[in-house]
Amino acid sequence: MTKVGSQVDKSVCERYSGISENEVRQRRTSMTEKTVLAVNCAKCPRPVCNSPAWQEGPDNCPSKVLPDVIKKATKKCLSDELHDFAVKASKQEGAGYMKLPHAPKGPSPIKSRVEEIMEFARRMGYKKLGVAYCSGVQFEASLLVPILENRGFEVISVACKCGSVPKEELGIEDWEKVLPGRFEAMCHPVAQAEILNSYKTDLNIMLCLCVGHDSLFLKHSQAPCTVLAAKDRVFGHAPLMALYQSRSYHRRVLAKESMPDAAKDAERQIFENR
Repeated sequence: MTKVGSQVDKSVCERYSGISENEVRQRRTSMTEKTVLAVNCAKCPRPVCNSPAWQEGPDNCPSKVLPDVIKKATKKCLSDELHDFAVKASKQEGAGYMKLPHAPKGPSPIKSRVEEIMEFARRMGYKKLGVAYCSGVQFEASLLVPILENRGFEVISVACKCGSVPKEELGIEDWEKVLPGRFEAMCHPVAQAEILNSYKTDLNIMLCLCVGHDSLFLKHSQAPCTVLAAKDRVFGHAPLMALYQSRSYHRRVLAKESMPDAAKDAERQIFENR
């Protein structure tokens, strides 16, 4: 664990309005401990959790910081409620790779996500699948549903604009719409979830729901859910591209802050001044 130096600048004490050097030191130590012990696997200097050396992780490794939480979670996975699901999910993961004759040193991926979703659903004995999709990917949904049906599943698909509830009912102003001056239905993930709930689907597949709308759908879906594709309007629904381009053409994601409504507000002013 990082140690705090013994020397404390008196100007620091002055900024703390008369707090003693010892108190400042204690506060610094407390802050350092919280920072060091906060689990942050993405910053791990030596990922060993998938190796025999898993006990050699850093001080803030979840296995060291929260062993009781992991033990409790493992107990849940082994419970009658989740064991079968966890086992079949793990089997599906393993079945997605194989050592190819011309590349025997490591496993090669051999299945698309569409294939894996259908295979996992079959492993689980699911017969009725729900598809909750964004109306902007109507074409993609029209390709997906027949594929699922061809594999023998009954499919219930629901578009996000179901119900045609005007955005005004949410309190959205006209300039905030995608296309101001026109009727625009709100995305309705709660209705999508409740419709699929009414059909008692076994598994729901999410296809390009908006950020936030996907959260609402997950919150209200009674069936377990999986994601076929996440919406990304800039990168063709491949959101990891924003990370790959973050050091070049998409540097703006590295900015400390953003102005989420700035472009829309500028659009409004342009049209108001016409």
